[in-house]
Amino acid sequence: MNIENSNNPQILKNTPFEFRGNALDFFAIWFVNVVLTIITLGIYGAWAKVRNNQYIYGNTFLGNHSFEYTANPVKILIGRLIVLGVYAVFFTTYLLGYFQAAFVILALFVLLMPLLIRQALIFRAKYTRFHGLNFRYKATVGDFYKFFLLHGFLNLITIFIIFPFTYNRFKKLLINNTYYGNSNLSFYGGAEKFFFVYYIKTLILSLAFSVILGILIAIAVPLLKTVSPAGAFLMIVVYFAAITFSFVLQGSLDAWIGRVVYNDTSIEEYKMLNEWSAPKLSWIYLSNFFAVVFSLGLLYPWTKIRMIRYKLENMGFETLNLDVFAGQIEQNRSAVGEEAADFFDFDIGF
Repeated sequence: MNIENSNNPQILKNTPFEFRGNALDFFAIWFVNVVLTIITLGIYGAWAKVRNNQYIYGNTFLGNHSFEYTANPVKILIGRLIVLGVYAVFFTTYLLGYFQAAFVILALFVLLMPLLIRQALIFRAKYTRFHGLNFRYKATVGDFYKFFLLHGFLNLITIFIIFPFTYNRFKKLLINNTYYGNSNLSFYGGAEKFFFVYYIKTLILSLAFSVILGILIAIAVPLLKTVSPAGAFLMIVVYFAAITFSFVLQGSLDAWIGRVVYNDTSIEEYKMLNEWSAPKLSWIYLSNFFAVVFSLGLLYPWTKIRMIRYKLENMGFETLNLDVFAGQIEQNRSAVGEEAADFFDFDIGF
C-alpha cells in the first residue's frame, strides 16, 4: 500500500498496517501448541489459541504501536466445555433414541445462538487492546434477536435472494456497535454493492468456470468409456480445476467483499483503506492449500503468516496523525469506564 508521507499534521496520510511476524517463530509456537493439545486431549487448545493470538496481535502494527490480545485461556476453555457438553448431551440422547429430548436440546441451542454470537464478539473486543486502550462491543441481546428473526424470515420467503441485503445489515450490526474508547466505528456502505458482488461479479466468474468444467467433462467422459489414459488424465484435470475454482471463487469473494466493507468503514471522520486483489488473494488461498497438503500440514504456519501478512499490509488507515488521534481518544478513557464483570464472560469460538 502506498503511503503519502508528510510533515504537515493537517494533511491526511495513509498509514498501512504492518505485520512483523515470521513463519519460523510462528512454527515453533504452533508445533508446541499441537503437541500439548494432543497430550492434554484438547484441553490445552484454549491456551494454544491465546498464544497464537498474542503472537499475531503483538506483531500487528499500526504506526509505531502494536495490538495486544489479553484474553484469559480459562474463560475460553469454559466456553468450549459448555459447547462440547451441550453437543455431548444432544448426541447421547439421539443415540439412545430419545429423539424428542434431542430435538429440544437442538432447538434450545439454536435459540441461544444469537446470544452466543454476541457474547463471542464482546469477548473478542474486550480483550483486544491498542495504544493502551481496549475495544468494546455494545450491541444488545435484543439487537441480535431482532436481526436474526427479521432476516431469517426475509430470507426464508425470498429463498435467500435477499441474502446480500442481510449480509450488509449484519456488517452494520457488527461494525457500528464496535467502539475504540468513546469513538465508534461506522460502516456506511449500501446494500447495492453487495448485490453487485454476489449477483454480477460472482455469477460471471461461476459461469465462466462452469463452462470450462463442462467442456472438460464432455471431452473426458467418452474417453473414459474406452478406458483411455487420456480420459483418466482429463478427469484428474477436471478434479484439480474444480479445486482451483473453489479457491478462486473464495479468494475473489473475500477480496471484493473486503474492499466494499473496509473502504466504507471509518472511525470518526477517518477512513479505513483496503487494496486486496482478487487474483492475488485467490493465488494465496490456492497455493497455501497445496502447500499444506503436500507438506502433510507442516507448512501450515508458513501459509498462515503469508496470508495474514498480505491481508494486513494491504489495509490501512487514513488519518491526520495516528499518535495524536490515538492520544485524543485515550484522554477520554476515564469517561468510558471499565465493564462490569459478566457471568457470561467467556468465548465460545474454536
